[in-house]
Amino acid sequence: MGKPYFSEKTRFALPKSGLRRTAWLSTLTLFFRSTFSALKHRDYRLLWIGAFLSNIGTWIQKVGQPWLILSLTGSPLLLGLDGFMQDIPLLMLLLVGGAISDRFDKRKILIFSQIVQGSSALLIAVLITIGHIDVWTVIVLSFIVGCVQSLSTPAYLSALPSLVSQEHISNAIALNSMQFNLSRFIGPAIGGVVIASLGVAWCFGFNALSYLALLIVLPLIHFPETATAEVASRSLSESIKEGVQEVRQRPELFSVVIVVFFVSFFAGPILNFIPVITKENLGAEAGGFSLMLSAFGAGAVLGALRVAALKNTANRHYIVMLASGTLAITVLGVSLSKVFILSLGLMFVGGFAFVSCGSVGNTIMQMGVSEHLRGRVISIYATAFRGGLPLGSLVTGVVSEHFGASLALMLNALLLLGVLWTVWQVFSLASLTAHD
Repeated sequence: MGKPYFSEKTRFALPKSGLRRTAWLSTLTLFFRSTFSALKHRDYRLLWIGAFLSNIGTWIQKVGQPWLILSLTGSPLLLGLDGFMQDIPLLMLLLVGGAISDRFDKRKILIFSQIVQGSSALLIAVLITIGHIDVWTVIVLSFIVGCVQSLSTPAYLSALPSLVSQEHISNAIALNSMQFNLSRFIGPAIGGVVIASLGVAWCFGFNALSYLALLIVLPLIHFPETATAEVASRSLSESIKEGVQEVRQRPELFSVVIVVFFVSFFAGPILNFIPVITKENLGAEAGGFSLMLSAFGAGAVLGALRVAALKNTANRHYIVMLASGTLAITVLGVSLSKVFILSLGLMFVGGFAFVSCGSVGNTIMQMGVSEHLRGRVISIYATAFRGGLPLGSLVTGVVSEHFGASLALMLNALLLLGVLWTVWQVFSLASLTAHD
């Protein structure tokens, strides 16, 4: 009998190679299943896709709108006024929006918001096309959009946990952060191409079209029932007070609101002052600035994916504190760095930490309360997050005007570390993690 075609060595080597390949594929499959587990829920998947497409349109317009205002007026003051008019309703009305979202049908609130925002974008596109656009129309519509976003933001965020099972709430919130940051990465790139090739009117036109994504999927989604008769019978002021008391009386929630506010206040302004840092510290121009923002965005997307891959785990407060401390050190490093590659790496880490803090903090707030309070509690969280950034940017700008952006950001980083140390001492991290 002749020798077998395969030797004993070959016969055993092949299964080992196959086993390694199978193990690798199995690990990859498990990673995707755990990272994107919330997407197996039909209602959440529909909302996620609709929001992602709509947010791409929003970021396309966010490129076109400043370009339009500067083209019409050449005034940085009016450009700042436009941003202020869109943000101020959120600061003033988010708590009201949270109370409303706990009392009324979230689907109707979101549909109303999409119609108003889409109509505003379409109106600007038409006015540009026929040559009757003026800056005050844009600013007034920005204010209107800010008002309806104060209603839709709590309704949208508080609806997410109700569309998935309990064990997938953390994953759902992290994937929502991922789609937002991914759209922020994609939208501006498309917006630049649109302005150059089709004109600024199409930035608003594409945004108007993007709202159709949510308008199509919202009627197909099964949202939770509206408020009980007891909640609906209370006045708005009583409902808001109840939400504030719920957060204030629970250290595990109140501590997160404090940390998120000061992270936004002290660390958030770095994105506004990166152009100054890039030019003064690194000697780079617009290309360097763009790379710095891209590094932050890439880190944010990866951070959201990393949080999404985490299983429901204890020590969420520890993660929030660790991410916040890392972000503070990152801001300190960027303020001191004179090496472009180092600054690029720090911005990547900063984006990772910023989204990790926000996603896990959001999870703590959402999972720590009952359904009938969720809208009001998340509106308090959103107010802290959205309120810290414009206030922090204003203060940082004043300090930068007198002492330079590097020193201003350095002070911000040190003060944030001081706040985190104080929260650690006052609230006792061990007692907070006991609630996770």
